Formats: sequence, structure tokens, C-alpha cells
Amino acid sequence: MMNEKNGKSILLLIPFIFAGIILSIILKGWVLSILWSWFIVPTLGLPILSIPIAIGISIVVGLLTHQYNDFNTTDTKMSELIGKSIGHSIIGPLLTLFVGWVVHSFI
Repeated sequence: MMNEKNGKSILLLIPFIFAGIILSIILKGWVLSILWSWFIVPTLGLPILSIPIAIGISIVVGLLTHQYNDFNTTDTKMSELIGKSIGHSIIGPLLTLFVGWVVHSFI
């Protein structure tokens, strides 16, 4: 059962959660636009994606391929949940971009 203090702290986190989601969406679109220009444009001759178009494609692909992660919130500390969320939404795309950069450097 959630006590009043935990409820207030969660309510204070809501704006940061929304900001993090928006940042993650923009970051994934930015990474997609860069990887697209490195690998798809020279290979297939397709046009370069603008960041807004890449964000839209990223959203559609994310909706079609989303996998539910069951974070057991009763047994997990809030700091662990925040760490997993940051890892998934920010560090993941940046790591993907880094690996893409390494591969691109061999082309």
C-alpha cells in the first residue's frame, strides 16, 4: 500500500517522466536520421531523412515492435526503476549510435 509521502513524491516525478519520454523520442529520431544517412542513403540511394520524419518513423516502428517490460514495482526500488528507464531510453540509443559510428568508420 502506498503511503502519502510516496504518493506525493511520485506526483512530483510526473513532469520529469514526461520530459524524459519526450527527450527519448527526439533522441531516437535523431539517432535514426544519422544512421539512415550513414547506411541507407549510400547503399540504397534513398533520400536523407530529416529529424522530424525520423522521429515519426521511430514512433511508428516503436509502436509496431514495442515489447512490454514487466518492472515489478513492488519489489524494485524507485532508483532502480529510474536507472533502467534511463538506460533503455537514453543510453540505449547513444550506444546504438556509437556502434553505428564504429561500423561506419570501416566503410
